[in-house]
This record gives sequence, C-alpha cells and structure tokens, in this order.
Amino acid sequence: MVNIKLADIPVQMNNQYPDLEILCQEYVTEEQPEIFLSVSREELKRERSMQVDIFSDGYLETVCMYRKLALEALTHQVFVFHASVIEVDGEGYAFLAPSGTGKTTQTRLWLEHFGDRARVINGDKPLIRMVKNEDSIEFIAYGTPWRGKEGMGCNACVPLRAFFFVERSLEPECIPASQEKSVDSIFRQLLLPEDMEQMEKLLEMIDCLVETVPGYILRCNMEIESVKAAYDAVNK
Repeated sequence: MVNIKLADIPVQMNNQYPDLEILCQEYVTEEQPEIFLSVSREELKRERSMQVDIFSDGYLETVCMYRKLALEALTHQVFVFHASVIEVDGEGYAFLAPSGTGKTTQTRLWLEHFGDRARVINGDKPLIRMVKNEDSIEFIAYGTPWRGKEGMGCNACVPLRAFFFVERSLEPECIPASQEKSVDSIFRQLLLPEDMEQMEKLLEMIDCLVETVPGYILRCNMEIESVKAAYDAVNK
C-alpha cells in the first residue's frame, strides 16, 4: 500500500507489486486519503489483453491504477490528458498532438531556448485541476509519476497560460485556434469515462477550459524559430 498526493488530492493505492511504490516515491504523503484505489486480478488480465507488447504484472498495475485515478479524480474537478506541459517564468504551456507529431521535440526546444527559466511539469500525462476562485476560474497543471517513456517531469504545479495544437510545417507559424478546433483537439487527448455522471463533470470542465485558456495552432519545424513563434503569439 502506498499513500501519495496528486493534484492536491491524497490518494491511497493498495498495490500488489512494488513497481507502484518505486514509481510514486517522490509523491508519498502522510495525509488522510480522500481516494482509495486497488486493481483486481481480473482487471490486470483485461489490461494485458489490450496490450500489443508483453509487460510485467507490476507495470500493468501502474497503468490500471492511473486510469482508475483519472476517473475518480473527476469528482475533485481534476482530469488527465495526453499532453506535455512546460513552465516558463511561472506560467504553463501545454503541447497537444498525436504521438510522433512533435510535442516532445517542442518541449526540448523550449528547454533549450529558455534555459533556467523553464522546466517540464509533465511530458506525457499531466493532471489538470479546475479551481474556482471568487471572481475567476483557473486551470492548474500538476506533475505526476506517469511521465511517458522520456520520463520528463517533476513534482510541481503551474497555472496554464495557453495550449498549442502542434502540426508539422516547414515554416513556423502560430495562430489562435477557434473554440471548435480547441474542443476537438482536446477531446482527442482525453480519457473519456463510460459513467454518465463522470462524463458530465468532464464536459463541464472542458467547456470552462476552452473559455478560460487560449488555444493556438502551432505549425512548426524542429528549429528554435518555432519556439519564438509560439511564445510571441501568446505574449505579444
């Protein structure tokens, strides 16, 4: 059993294998859990049947556990999606794209360009929390132990400043995305629940997200000019 804190939520994970404890050691907490999770043998078998490659039961347990967490966290105004989030000068920028399109490359280019001003919050599957203040709504991106094959990320959080929907191009260009484009691109990177109540909570958050955080279409190459085009479009 391991107790961790993700997106400011204390979570108890009743694991069968040590992989989960090793993965989550940076996130251990002594706070009283608000979410309790476990993975059954049947769920592990089902997960194995969905995989093309052969993985250990310990690894599959970590995959199942994060998926279950993503669904349970919806009741706490938190969701997970497939993106890379980088922090620059205290603000978060998210890159969304199908696998292999270039979001990891853009993340590395931003680190190269901004140096000590930047760090990766999560390079693959961040948690996003909607926070309702007295007169505003903001979205906070959180690091998690689930950081993708590159392992880029840290135990930190940052308010989201903008989304970039990454597309390949010979010449860099960054333009505002329509709300329709933002909704479509974001939904392609979400874990969608089957439960109707959970789906309604997710839809509410995505509606607020699109209205609150601006989205941009980033047509980019693999050069620093793409970083400048994106950053200038948001901060001009």
